[in-house]
Amino acid sequence: MRTAIVAAWAAVLLAYGIGLAAAWRKRESRTGKFHFLYDPVRAMIEGESVYRRIEPWLERPRSALAVLNGGACTKDQLLRWAAEAGGSSLAVLLASGPLSIAADSREMALLGLMVAPLLPVLRYKDLMKKVDSRRRQIVLELPELLSRLLLMVNAGENVMRALEKCLQRQESGRIAPKSHPLYAELRHALEAVRRGEPLVVALEEFGRRSAVPEAKMFATTLLINSRRGGETFVSALRELARTLWERRKAVTRTLGEQASSKMVFPMVVIFLLILVLVGTPSMLMMSQ
Repeated sequence: MRTAIVAAWAAVLLAYGIGLAAAWRKRESRTGKFHFLYDPVRAMIEGESVYRRIEPWLERPRSALAVLNGGACTKDQLLRWAAEAGGSSLAVLLASGPLSIAADSREMALLGLMVAPLLPVLRYKDLMKKVDSRRRQIVLELPELLSRLLLMVNAGENVMRALEKCLQRQESGRIAPKSHPLYAELRHALEAVRRGEPLVVALEEFGRRSAVPEAKMFATTLLINSRRGGETFVSALRELARTLWERRKAVTRTLGEQASSKMVFPMVVIFLLILVLVGTPSMLMMSQ
């Protein structure tokens, strides 16, 4: 058994050495600090034959990374994420090998083999949590933005100027945090308009980069009704505001239900502890 563990660990070490040598040769062509764990994994998976085989498994991470990076995910970004996910598995394999050899334990080697494939899965779940959190933040903040926009339009401001004022209030820290994804995409759209792009193109790009149906609805309403102006535009914004507030209520209700379900297990544990603390003295007295 010890011989089999040594052979398996030697194979992992050999693969790591080959990847490390390949990554070291390419270090000058890449930006950033060389990483002795992630870069060898990237060197092993970025080869044309290997990448073609694993590419179908990377479609969902690619979509999630595109949402987090403004609607696009380059091959370099995808390979970096895959290398970090694979590097964590490689670290487990490299560490569990010597430990299992020193202890002559088959169970420890099997534990390393079980944990290593789970780490990329956990990393993917963490990525999806970030995507869900981003979408939730946009849905929760969008009705607030629309309400402020509606007040400014009613006061006589045009759409472009009203959006700029909403962004200025956010950047001054009066409303949402500076890192809020909704205002990051709004900032990108307004900068595109200042560079000379039409407002129509900028708003379409805003809806695409946000990757949230509610944001696309917001952009479409502005595009369709901003040219008309007057009461038609204001009534369209009011109707959209009512719809988005209902969506926000639904999201808030879901968050409340999730928080309640998370509290069930701690409450059960506390109940059992109280039961033990109260019942133990009674049982001891009865036994006497």
